[in-house]
Amino acid sequence: MSFASPLYLPFLGLAAWLVFAARRWGRAPLVLLSGASLLFYATWNPLYCLALLGTVTVDWAVGRRLGRTASPRARRWLLAASLAYNLGALATFKYFNLMVETASGAAAALGGELIVPLRIAFAVGISFYTFQSLSYVIDVYRGDQTPCRSWLAYLAFVSFFPTLLSGPITRAETLLPQLEREPRRLDDRQLGQALFLLASGFVKKGAADFLGLNLVNRVFDLPGMFSAGEVLAAIYGFAVQIYLDFAGYSDIAFGSALVLGVRLRDNFNSPYRAADLVEFWRRWHISFSTWLRDYLFFALPGKDPKTAWPYLNLVITFALGGLWHGAAWTYLAWGVLHGVGLALQHLAGRRAGASAPWRRTGGAVLTFHFVAFSWLFFRCQSLGEIGTLLAQLGRGSWHLGNVPPAAAAVVVATYALQWLPETTWSRVQEAFVALPAVAQAGCLAAVFVGLRLLAGAAPAPFIYFAY
Repeated sequence: MSFASPLYLPFLGLAAWLVFAARRWGRAPLVLLSGASLLFYATWNPLYCLALLGTVTVDWAVGRRLGRTASPRARRWLLAASLAYNLGALATFKYFNLMVETASGAAAALGGELIVPLRIAFAVGISFYTFQSLSYVIDVYRGDQTPCRSWLAYLAFVSFFPTLLSGPITRAETLLPQLEREPRRLDDRQLGQALFLLASGFVKKGAADFLGLNLVNRVFDLPGMFSAGEVLAAIYGFAVQIYLDFAGYSDIAFGSALVLGVRLRDNFNSPYRAADLVEFWRRWHISFSTWLRDYLFFALPGKDPKTAWPYLNLVITFALGGLWHGAAWTYLAWGVLHGVGLALQHLAGRRAGASAPWRRTGGAVLTFHFVAFSWLFFRCQSLGEIGTLLAQLGRGSWHLGNVPPAAAAVVVATYALQWLPETTWSRVQEAFVALPAVAQAGCLAAVFVGLRLLAGAAPAPFIYFAY
């Protein structure tokens, strides 16, 4: 089951009703919420739940032990045990096949042969819940988080189904207190906000699928059949598609959490209006970029800005962040590209965002093109495919006859909407919240049905489900 499944909204409604109905029965809401989350995850593969429960149990036990241990040596060993388990599970369920393929390729290059018949199925969502659980353990180790006393509450925190498959990566300080308190039934205003977020997410997801079906997939699958202008349009199209897809997922996650009485922090903030890479990463996938900053970059040695270490650490951080996204060397290249770009910007010490308006506008255009180019490493399976696309760009034929006007309109409108004042969306949300409940529900139903009819095909999987 995914957010795009017809069963999801009934599932969400039933889960919320059960949790609120049991709110006066002690730990019953946590039992029901955890059960709903495990059921949601088991619809992908029941065996995934074993890996999830292993992470929950190990990190909860480590956190409890850290809370009772003052010895620095023992605390370091406990942290190392959690890191070893989590990174080992991540390597096994996500990177094992890549390591086997790489080793086999190296053996073949040396004239040998390496045959490993074993292949391990990728566990959906493992990247997100592993990082979420690790952040809790590290916070407890640093003394920034009180150890969670209840295994059940910790299970609900790690497995929380609105964020389980593709985030956002939620800190324990944000989510655990909300799960441990007695659930509070939503008032009309909160329910209206939740429905608005759900509708917004479904609209973005529908637009992303429309772009993929009518422009991006066609060009990326057979770039030699299209002009340079059409290839460029598809590159812009994928930059918009991946934003709409993931921002749409995040909106649905926020709305789903709010239906359950939980508020999450924003994950996107008009990233394509960013005037430089630093600002882009403050606006794009905020939970991920702050995780990299707080738990990886700051943990690396070498903080003296007069040396090359901070800049090298940026490259290392984003290289590992690239590999976190997927078990392919193209993701590593994407991470290195962003790491080098950030390092160069910090080295130059200039921020377009703090400059005159014309410089900010120029910086935003350059940043968007850099980011759009880097997305090729996400969409293409190999460097050869990227080379084919770029070669097609150099052929000089710029007609756009195979770009559907509706797809072009989605690309242009999405980019233009990034520049609206931030208060605009707040006003739109307030207008929706002011509608009667029946009208709000009708709007959500109309959006869901309308997008299904417009798509003409089953909804595509969310792009970040691969990570």
